[in-house]
Amino acid sequence: MKAKHFVSGLVVVAFLGAEMALAQAPRPGSTPDTSGLRTGPATVAPHWSKYKYPESVPEGAAYYIIEKGDTLWDLSKRFLGNAYLWPQIWDQNRYVTDAHWIYPGDPLTLPKVALVSERAGEAGAGEGAGEIGAGEGEGPIAGAPRGSELQPVTEEATMQCASYVVSDREDESLEVIGSENGGEKLAFADRDVLYLNKGSNAGVKAGDVYSLHHAAYKVKHPVTNKFIGHKIETTGWVEIVCVQEETAIAVISQACRDIHLGEYLKPLEKVNVPLVLSRPGCDRCTPPSGKLDRFIVDIENDSMIAGQGNLVTIDAGSDSGIAPGNLFTVYRVNYPSLPSPRNVLGELAVLSVRERTAVGKIMQSSDAIMVGDSVELR
Repeated sequence: MKAKHFVSGLVVVAFLGAEMALAQAPRPGSTPDTSGLRTGPATVAPHWSKYKYPESVPEGAAYYIIEKGDTLWDLSKRFLGNAYLWPQIWDQNRYVTDAHWIYPGDPLTLPKVALVSERAGEAGAGEGAGEIGAGEGEGPIAGAPRGSELQPVTEEATMQCASYVVSDREDESLEVIGSENGGEKLAFADRDVLYLNKGSNAGVKAGDVYSLHHAAYKVKHPVTNKFIGHKIETTGWVEIVCVQEETAIAVISQACRDIHLGEYLKPLEKVNVPLVLSRPGCDRCTPPSGKLDRFIVDIENDSMIAGQGNLVTIDAGSDSGIAPGNLFTVYRVNYPSLPSPRNVLGELAVLSVRERTAVGKIMQSSDAIMVGDSVELR
């Protein structure tokens, strides 16, 4: 039994851009309805579903069992207080491969840190189902004035092509071993045809979509010099067109940068572009928030400096209560040995989060931003 398809308003957000989305966005003052939520641990009753759903819910996790007629759009409006925050629920439940279809009986874990994002970085943030949602009269993002409008942080392609940092190397066993051009071509781009080293015996199927990656370098903390993880660059994604037992043929759908032999593949993960409330940016007089304070540890393309529109990595992730859409003030202390004001350099918005790191986009900058500059949760 299939659940109701997403309402057209979601399609408007995804395909018609920010203007239509902002025109229809609900005001950020609605109080979330937490009725129907349960708290783990729990065992999920066996049932039919298109997805390989989790059979249990961990202790302390707030969850909801999908009923006939539910959509992520409606559930986000109900539990998060804003329908346009539906990607936060989807991101928390990766077994759902197509956000347009959810099935009765499947469990949805509610994203605690996203629901109480104004408390991210604080001890005990997001604990307990009773803390879900913003308080009455507050928007889903803390400190936002009434009537603020939602806007996407970036374009989907930018997020899909973004590099990231992982603590441990990923599975690199499926890789590009050649191309239809033979040895004549050293770098590949859109519509080029690639040969892979695995086929149907490894579960590769025609129609599958994979992203392409390579490990670029090790990332160390700019202050402690401790190892943080491996920088993984995303070079594009491909679609499998032909499969044999031991090999497969793929066509490059999108190249983010030059693609080379030896790139490894993994199933493409759909990205969810976060929305943030439009409000005045920070400036030199923006006071400290007293919230989570961390550092920029890497800049996209291994650049020396970053400015508005560039992507950076910070040393804070889901273990610190960070969620997509969180905003950080970027600053530098010019005279660390003296009681002097901080130099506010700009602001970044979090695009995607891993356990100990997050990728953010510089939304505004007044000066060059570098690795080692500080970031503070707004």
